Amino acid sequence: MNASKAILALNRLLGLLCRSLPAYLADAPPWTRGNHRRLWAAFERLFADQQLYADRVAKAIVDLGGHPTPGPFPGEFASKNDLSAAFLLREAIDYLEQDISSIEQCCVQLEGDSALHALAEEILGNAKGHLDLLGEVAKAEEAKIAD
Repeated sequence: MNASKAILALNRLLGLLCRSLPAYLADAPPWTRGNHRRLWAAFERLFADQQLYADRVAKAIVDLGGHPTPGPFPGEFASKNDLSAAFLLREAIDYLEQDISSIEQCCVQLEGDSALHALAEEILGNAKGHLDLLGEVAKAEEAKIAD
């Protein structure tokens, strides 16, 4: 596989991991009530996993002779600073669904290198697991509101 193409795909992955909504919220935490502990814990676990994978992706980029460049956070995230964690949950799910689609594209781009492809597939599986978890938390939050 061409190293420059692999670096481009890996930097795309790095941006998805480092500049996600949960990563933004880790630096600018939303307002939350004490009864949203499960929600905030889900965000924290997602962010922690993204950090772990970002380190691995950055190392892979360096190993290929590239420079890790995650890029900036999307400007639209700044408009979310005053929103509650409960409100942001649905948005986080929507963003994660978009990210999963982008990760799938990166997996295809990295098919020529088995180790990098395996890393991308692992990241994809992790993201899908977090999507399921956030969906469960959303259902629990909706049940609280209904009560």
